[in-house]
Amino acid sequence: MKILFFLLITLFFATIGFAEVSHQSDETNKKIEKIEEKLDTTKEELTKYTQITEDTKERVGDISGSVDRFTTALSIFGTLVTIVLIFVAWSSRNSAIQEARSTSQDEAQKLFDKWVKEKEKVFAEKEKHFEKIMNDKIKLFEDNVDVKTVQIMFENALGYHIDKKYDKALKIYDEIINSYGNSQNETMIIKVTQSTTGKGFVLYRLGKTDEALESYKNLIYMYKDSMIDRVIKSVVSTIKNMLELEIILDKPISYNKSLEENLNLAAIDMVIIEMLFILQNAKSVVQDQQIVTWSEQYQDIKVPTWEFDELEGWIEKATYGEDVKARIQSYIEIFKTHLHRA
Repeated sequence: MKILFFLLITLFFATIGFAEVSHQSDETNKKIEKIEEKLDTTKEELTKYTQITEDTKERVGDISGSVDRFTTALSIFGTLVTIVLIFVAWSSRNSAIQEARSTSQDEAQKLFDKWVKEKEKVFAEKEKHFEKIMNDKIKLFEDNVDVKTVQIMFENALGYHIDKKYDKALKIYDEIINSYGNSQNETMIIKVTQSTTGKGFVLYRLGKTDEALESYKNLIYMYKDSMIDRVIKSVVSTIKNMLELEIILDKPISYNKSLEENLNLAAIDMVIIEMLFILQNAKSVVQDQQIVTWSEQYQDIKVPTWEFDELEGWIEKATYGEDVKARIQSYIEIFKTHLHRA
């Protein structure tokens, strides 16, 4: 009975231990099942020992003193076995709980690490978004500052240009072109093209005719496909200035007829371009009929802003024959009267 009592106590403590551990994790439950199997095995072995004891008692019943001593020894042995089992069960319980706690901590750490990574990712995305917003605002601020700066610079250059202080005007035009030539800002592009047109004119005035022509050609090539109206106006103006300069310098006309369709040139532009072609051809061929046709085609067109100073100065100093010079001078007067009429 004592043995059964100790066994019941053992099973009781073992059951409590494993019941608590079963709530920790699946891995802990598996270990508890193994411990229970060991306890069952131990129980079977104790049952065998008990059976042996009972058999022994029946065989040597006439030796009561020996049986008592054996029974006492067996009880002590059983007690020791029970204590050992309790210790084993308790140790296994603590080990299982500790392992379960360790497993739980590992899982918690993994979850925490995962959470941290997700938050870091979210933070990085927000930081990137914030940085983009700030960069956009900074760029917008810088663009606004640059736009105001280039506008002031251009106004100063234009003032020098009008006052015929061409060296100072050229310096500012160059600075605008070099500093903002690659800008994608519409206002900047407009000022760059206007400066190039003005740069070409002042270069001519300073006697740098080849540089002036190169400047005109570069602007036409770079901006002929622009979608900005004011840039196209600068291109058209540059085309007219280039043609006039080529005529004055007796250089071959580099005008491409495809530009007329590409730029959708208006009559107010074509009246100047065709006039310049007539003057170019007048160097070698009489253009009387062409002038009549021109006058009729553009009878309603006036361009009071077109200056004839360069053309008049050119033919006055020209070394052509007197008949050629006279012919060209008469044509210039016709054109001037037509375009500047009230």
